[in-house]
Amino acid sequence: MENATKNWEQMTYPFFNLKLNYALDALEPSIDSKTMRAHYELILESYIKNLNEILESRLELQNMTLCELYDYAKVNQDNLLSEQVGGVYNHFFYFTGLRPSTGQIVIGITPQATQKITSNFGGWKEFKQKFAETGLNLAGSGCVWLIKNHNNGLEIITTTNQNIPENCTPVLCLDIWEHAYFCKHLNSRQAYIDAFWNIIDWVKFSEKI
Repeated sequence: MENATKNWEQMTYPFFNLKLNYALDALEPSIDSKTMRAHYELILESYIKNLNEILESRLELQNMTLCELYDYAKVNQDNLLSEQVGGVYNHFFYFTGLRPSTGQIVIGITPQATQKITSNFGGWKEFKQKFAETGLNLAGSGCVWLIKNHNNGLEIITTTNQNIPENCTPVLCLDIWEHAYFCKHLNSRQAYIDAFWNIIDWVKFSEKI
């Protein structure tokens, strides 16, 4: 299971929840344990259960990865399938991009990552400001992403509901659904976004960028 967890993007049916490399209370105070338990153990598990139930009788889809299933669902206008696939993909990406806070010390950012952020956004301050503004301006539920486009440039985009980024390489995901932050931050997205910077796995970020 550990190997499959590390390579979740290659996982196929039956899907199972990931074993995170941190405890559900380890993201305090940025994300409280109550939120993590509801988000990871209930909401994500529900998407996984629903997806497996859909695929149980559809043998032709059982060898597809999440991205392949999503592409299939979009082509065939299967909204129920795409919603469940997106719910699993987005949560997997979000949760595996986090780690416990190291306080004021930022560990794992490489010079190459800093150079790419600087060349695309002007610097870390500018990048964080634009990322936050994008999240604050997203109407309704969805995610904010840093992605690499087909020219290897960096862009900040949003996806609504449980849609996933297409025709790009995702680098960073912030879940903006209200259930991701309401227990801790109530209706303050700004406080949630500010706290998010403290719990990013910068090693994985630098590898993806």
